[in-house]
Order: sequence, then C-alpha cells, then structure tokens
Amino acid sequence: MAGPPTHLTVFYAATAGKQGEELGADESQLVNLVYLLFDLLNSKIVTVQQHYVKPTIHDYTDNVLSEECKQFTGLNEELIKNAQPLEQVLDEMERFFKSKGIHPDYGGNLFSFCVDGPQLLRLCLQAEAMQKSIQLKSYFFHYFDLRKEFQKLYKRPANSISDMLEFLSIDADQSIDYGVRQVHEMACVIKRLINDGHQFTEPERIKDRLQPGICNKSDYVDDDTVVRARGLPWQSSDADIARFFTGLNIANQQGRRNGEALIRFEDVESRDLALKKHKHHLGNRYIEVYKASGRDFLNVAGGSNSEAQAFLSRGAQCIIRMRGLPYTATADQVLMLCIHSTIRPTLSHYAEYSLV
Repeated sequence: MAGPPTHLTVFYAATAGKQGEELGADESQLVNLVYLLFDLLNSKIVTVQQHYVKPTIHDYTDNVLSEECKQFTGLNEELIKNAQPLEQVLDEMERFFKSKGIHPDYGGNLFSFCVDGPQLLRLCLQAEAMQKSIQLKSYFFHYFDLRKEFQKLYKRPANSISDMLEFLSIDADQSIDYGVRQVHEMACVIKRLINDGHQFTEPERIKDRLQPGICNKSDYVDDDTVVRARGLPWQSSDADIARFFTGLNIANQQGRRNGEALIRFEDVESRDLALKKHKHHLGNRYIEVYKASGRDFLNVAGGSNSEAQAFLSRGAQCIIRMRGLPYTATADQVLMLCIHSTIRPTLSHYAEYSLV
C-alpha cells in the first residue's frame, strides 16, 4: 500500500469457539464476518456488511457452535449451517470493494483494515485460508490495530473497545447484532480520533513469505521474541514451520533439530500470538509451543560463516550442510552427488561441507 489510506474497512469476526482475547487460540473456524466501510476524508460511515460463514465439518448433524460463541455473539446453529463457505464470503468481499471503488487491483482508492487487536487477521483468517488453500488478496496483509492507534494519540493503553468508549465518554451502540454493534463502536472511536487530530498513516504489515538467512553466535536475540516448538514431524522443513506460524512475522532465522524448532519472531506481539498456537496442528500432529530464550536460539541457529551470509544476501534460497565427506572430495563430486539425489542444485544453492 503506497501512501495513507482514504478509507478504513473496520473488521470484526467470530469463530465457532473462543471469543474476545482468546480468539484464534483453539483453531475454531470463522462463522461471522462483519465489515464497515469508513470514509477517512469525510469522517463518516459509508455502509456495513455482514456475512455468516459455514465451517467445514464432517457431520452437520452435530453442533457447530460452542456455548461461548452462542452466548457471546447471539449466533445460532441453523443460521451458520445454512451460510456460505469462507471462500464464497471472501469473493463477495472482493466484489464489494470493487463496487465501492477501493479495490487496489482495479485502480481504486487506498484502503486498509482496522481491527480491535491482531488476532482476527493474524491468528484466524491467515491460518484458515492456508488450511483451505484460499489465496488471500494483498489487502489482507496490512491493517491498523485500533488499540495501538488509540494509544498513540492519548498516551494510554486500551484493552477493549469498551475501554476506549469509556475514556472518550461515548455511549455504547444499540444495534441488535453483536458484530454490527462492534464495528459501529469502533467507527465512533475512529471518528473521535480523527476529530482530535489523529492520522492513520503507518499500518501493520503481515509478511507473506519467509526470508532466508542465518545469524551469528555474537548476535543479540531478545528473549521475548523466541519460542520453542516441539512435536514436529521429522521431515518438516523451514517452510512447514513458517506455514504453521502463518500470519506471524518470523525473523529471517530459524533453528531446527530432531522434531524441535526454535523460532525467532520480529517482535514481542508475534511471539505472544505464537504462544496461543500451543497444541495447534501441523498435519495430524499437534505442536507444543513454549517460551524460549535468545541464548537457546543462538545455540542452535547461530553460525559464523561469513561466506554463507554473503551467499544468502545475494538472493539465495537455501543452504545445504553436508557432513561425512572424505578429505579427497571435490566440489564437482559434491555437485554430482546432489544431481543424483532429490536435491537439484542451482545458482541459488550453496553447499557447506566438512571434510573428515
């Protein structure tokens, strides 16, 4: 997204399971999406859209919604079981953005999502879209967190929409539907922020690919940015681990060994969200996720090979480490070994080998 947005799409969602601060912590699927289009230039609401979402389950005679979901949102089983699947709902969202002249692929005005906390986009939508092989549009990879925007202007934290309403002396919305009520209250906060001089200029970014890289033993790694993942399938790759943590910004280093990985994130927020994925699934395996230290990470991932660092800085995609080669092995023999295996070396591959 280039330049500040002209519109915000205020976004709310509910899953079939946990809600609020625990949204996305239990792998439950999305069942309700509500979005409100807000015109920043004129500080006004354009329109509100609501969609119910049918989750993918094997037996629709069973209950779909948890009791927490029903009590929190007022949704019912019949409404959700007769709804459209997520892919169709996202297609309708795209048509909506086109019709309002804000779709980035069709010369529209700039817009960005605005959410109450990062869980909706980072933990829920990104993960479910990946599991269902849905290719998300580019506009799902940047957003404003209303709580952070509130804190920027008023220099005080807010833990919920109600906290912001109370501080600003704004009455709660009276809409019947819970999701519609949430986006209307967020819009009221946005309008007050604008009236008090705030500008929405620097959205959060969600990385859509893993950048290759290594780190040095001498690097500093913040303890609050590292997790330990256990129970990984033995054949899992760095890309598999990145997919498990999709939506969270992984730094360009990872350490992996024997079914266990140490993953370094770009910030504390991504690390904290990663911890919410404790006992989520990678294939048929559930993965345990715990806090780890920067020293733990460096002990596994840290290196000192400047040649390898230079290789990756030129756009290479991976490093192959080979051990047990004889002293007499030549570079040509190593390449021939790779050619006759499942590895196909190209100009973007670098083989680091130790002669013993």
